[in-house]
Amino acid sequence: MKNKEQAFYIIGAIALLALLYWGFDTKPSSQKVLEKSRALSGEVFDLNSIKDTAKKGLSKEDLEFAEALESQVQYASDDSTKVEILKQISANWFKLGKPVLAGIYAKEVADKVRSAESWGMAGTTFAAALKQSDLSEKDRTLARDQAVDAFEHAISLDPKAVDYRVNQALCYIEIPDATQPMKGVQMLAGLATNYPESSLPFYHLARLAVQTGQYDRAEGRIEQALKLAPDDPRIACLAVDIYKAVNKPEKAEALAGICAKSK
Repeated sequence: MKNKEQAFYIIGAIALLALLYWGFDTKPSSQKVLEKSRALSGEVFDLNSIKDTAKKGLSKEDLEFAEALESQVQYASDDSTKVEILKQISANWFKLGKPVLAGIYAKEVADKVRSAESWGMAGTTFAAALKQSDLSEKDRTLARDQAVDAFEHAISLDPKAVDYRVNQALCYIEIPDATQPMKGVQMLAGLATNYPESSLPFYHLARLAVQTGQYDRAEGRIEQALKLAPDDPRIACLAVDIYKAVNKPEKAEALAGICAKSK
């Protein structure tokens, strides 16, 4: 299976670029999401501890740049300037391969800006840590919870956006809930039912079916995604792999051109 078909095609490939090009639209949060937030984020990361650990592995040049950015926060003349500096700090830590630390700063931005986009980016950034093998299971679980919490805020501000809901489900698939191990898959299935106009749930359900060797089921799901987004290269590429696996080379060949656009 190609790398581009990995679970976090949303949160992996675009995170750094999106961090550099945020746009915001301030909206109020609801009481409901605040209650969910408290339930999800009872435990948080220790910023100072994580920062100290991260800095130990930096080159002198990277360390000096990181500290220079941090020193600018206290001199920010207004909130908008402070937000821009915090965004730069978050983007820098992400570039240095420290998504948890980047997520902490992204969350601080979201707390100030209160837009769906800023909360979605905070979730995206935390979720990028879920595949980090150098993190403990506890820290990856905490990163998942922080990501889910951030996506919950984004959903409350933009309920029609399906991608935040899909990313929540993917977090639970990557790091399953201890008491509900199938929660992520169930969430995706629910999204496919409740948002039949979106190709994302069908695409990920097809990908998961491939991972478990259920190619007949994968074929049905990817064909649903293709009907909704026939020109999407990542969907076409997964369909090509599935059709080859079920010995339907003609169908695979028909989509090869669209798949090639992703390269």
